Amino acid sequence: MAEKLDTKEIVTAEELLMSEVIQSEALINLLDKKGIISKQELLEEMKRVKSTMIKSEAFIT
Repeated sequence: MAEKLDTKEIVTAEELLMSEVIQSEALINLLDKKGIISKQELLEEMKRVKSTMIKSEAFIT
């Protein structure tokens, strides 16, 4: 039998997304502040990953 969820523990998709955005931004800021990676390097890597994902989707469909 399925367990009932506590409505106090349920979050909306918007709340979940906002939490992920805040966590990502905090990590990016810390990495940049410590000189581990610059925001420019991160943006370039994001573009590379996005391009790779788009190319792999083309093979799936």
